[in-house]
Amino acid sequence: MTSPLSMPIIDPHIHQWDLWNTPRILSLPRKLLGWNRSLYETTLRLGARKRDRDYVGRLDYVAYDYLPQNYAADAAQLPIQQIVHVEAEWKDHSPLGPAGETAWLEKIFDGVDRPRLGAIVGHAKLQSPHLNACLQAHLAASKKLTGIRQMLAFDHDRGIMRYCDQPELSRNPRWRLGLAQLADHQLVFDAWFFHHQLGEARELALAFPTQTFVLDHMGTPIGYGGPFASYGHTANDRDRIHKTWQEGMAALAECPNVHIKLSGFFMPVVGFGFEHRTQTPSQQELSDAFTPACRFVLEQFGADRCLFASNFPMDKVSTSLFNLYQLYANSVVDLPYADQRKLFHDNAQRIYRIGA
Repeated sequence: MTSPLSMPIIDPHIHQWDLWNTPRILSLPRKLLGWNRSLYETTLRLGARKRDRDYVGRLDYVAYDYLPQNYAADAAQLPIQQIVHVEAEWKDHSPLGPAGETAWLEKIFDGVDRPRLGAIVGHAKLQSPHLNACLQAHLAASKKLTGIRQMLAFDHDRGIMRYCDQPELSRNPRWRLGLAQLADHQLVFDAWFFHHQLGEARELALAFPTQTFVLDHMGTPIGYGGPFASYGHTANDRDRIHKTWQEGMAALAECPNVHIKLSGFFMPVVGFGFEHRTQTPSQQELSDAFTPACRFVLEQFGADRCLFASNFPMDKVSTSLFNLYQLYANSVVDLPYADQRKLFHDNAQRIYRIGA
């Protein structure tokens, strides 16, 4: 049987950023203090809120640029041919500002042979009165714009970084009017919710049955693997998290318009704690953490609706890109080759219309 690591791979969830030349959260401190690495990193450690430090795990991969050459170095041993960039908190808040990230991506990937930019999932505020103009600006900036993400992950625990400024935004009528506009442009909606919000995700999928949704990071079960903020401190806590997550995912699987990114399971928020270790976790440790959850999702959604993704560099605090994809290969080695190819390549190509 051909190994998945010898077939063409599309990585459908990576982030790129340039702190010097684009509007990012850390652009100002990088410009002011970047001349002195020690001063810069010390200032960030002391100045950042604890919840932010805990969420990213370490500063190594968010405090410095992550560009095509950085990802290519991480992917050097892998047959990754194309990637999908997913919006990475571009901080131009003007009405058409988010489209600047799309134009920037076209520029930085111009002439890059491997991996190529296959598709872009841009940002837009769906409740904005300027939404249509923003979408038009995105589409004018790149023909590779095939999706939109507005992050909806929200938790009432102040110890958890919020990527949405209010709870239950997806239930807002104005926001839903914006979501309805995506179908006019055949745009996928990348949805990111925490595990206790999966009921909200299901409501959305049922309300918009012709809209294609991709749920990022397997529904991000906070504290699934161990303590994080107020979650996962005891075995009983983790059992409740597992049950809530499994029930939510099983119910969501009943919606045929929802696809799942098998990704993001090694972000610190999931609670395995690998980011605190000086030694990289072994394949067995990674498998013990990921494979049962991966196979549960595959059983619920099937190989046609799941796709492996890296979430790099956010998951890089826990393991290398090669080790991550080796884990993915090992987790489905018993599946038919056709299903493996769907998970590593074909589903991403189809959902994001890569090469169309």
